Amino acid sequence: MTSVSTRPTGRFRSWFQSPEEVVDPVSIHRIDDPFTFQTPAEHDTLPFGAAVRLQWAATGPRTESALEQEIGRHRERWRWFVDDTVRGITRGHPPHHAEAAEAEVNRRLRGLRVFDDGVQIDCTAVTRLTPAPPILELRQTAWLARIQKEDEATEMRQTVQTMNELRRLWRDFLHDGLGDWLTPYAVDLAERTAGAGQTTTALLKNRREETERLLRVIREVMDAQQTTDVYEFTVRSETVMRKTLEMMGLPVPDPVAGSIFDEPASA
Repeated sequence: MTSVSTRPTGRFRSWFQSPEEVVDPVSIHRIDDPFTFQTPAEHDTLPFGAAVRLQWAATGPRTESALEQEIGRHRERWRWFVDDTVRGITRGHPPHHAEAAEAEVNRRLRGLRVFDDGVQIDCTAVTRLTPAPPILELRQTAWLARIQKEDEATEMRQTVQTMNELRRLWRDFLHDGLGDWLTPYAVDLAERTAGAGQTTTALLKNRREETERLLRVIREVMDAQQTTDVYEFTVRSETVMRKTLEMMGLPVPDPVAGSIFDEPASA
């Protein structure tokens, strides 16, 4: 008679294994919502406002739910540890040096690790510190005044730059038209969309008056010939004619070659 073994086989044992049993390590990552508190600054003056976000990583031969429970078991203790650590650091910083205090806190609370029953738990406490409201209001006032001054300086530089450009343009305009007696009339027409007839009439009238004035000057020069020697007369006539033409904005002709007004050739 063949005996039958009553010892459970491996197949039967696998059926009754606990669903929580895991052989290979499992890793999970979790991020908590931030929690906030106030922490004193140097000499227990105006406090910093602190906001801390705990970032977790758990690894071990457990299921994800079991690892989450392990994180939950440590959460409250770690929060108090963070509070105590932040408090000890911020008391060494003035209330208006939140940036330096925040940097030191984050260096201290980065990558904390514990081992518990074969489970490795890593936690980084990302911390944000802000100055007290009175310091923020003071800095806002100072920065608004600084920004206003910078804007005024920028606007002034732009104004000066624009004025320099306009100055160069007007200088070139005046320089180009200085020797042209038609320039004032051309400017008058450029400024007005109509009135060409009036401007032309005024131009002819002024030219006629200038011509009559020139004739009177010539007549006076000729009358003076009676009491002046030829050389002095010629020199004065030349001077008067040139000055008259220059005042009228008309081109001054060069002296006739070989005349007494011609500049001698350089040796």
